[in-house]
Amino acid sequence: MNKLAFILSFLFLISCSSAKKSSEVTTKYVPASNYSHLSCEQLIAEAEVIRARTPGLAAAVDEHRKNQTGVEVVTWVLFWPAAFLLDDGTEMSTELAEAKGQLEAIQQNLYSKKCG
Repeated sequence: MNKLAFILSFLFLISCSSAKKSSEVTTKYVPASNYSHLSCEQLIAEAEVIRARTPGLAAAVDEHRKNQTGVEVVTWVLFWPAAFLLDDGTEMSTELAEAKGQLEAIQQNLYSKKCG
């Protein structure tokens, strides 16, 4: 019974991570008007630059979450008050959310300009 309680506690702590997975990062709104002055070719080029960056950002968010989960477990076990001060990866998540928003804004412009 003691072993079961420990395992359940451990699983609970792992699931309490405040860091997000890349798939959980929501798109940040970026106005389509930011890209309305670009031609179709420029929109496509800009989208390619952002698309090339996005997998690296997603990997960084996922890696941070993986590392942070282990740190959180150790922190909760050894010194639980410090768990509230851990980095939740907001900066990386924000950057990924912005890139997703930029891609959506570019797609809106591509559609409205009837590109492609």
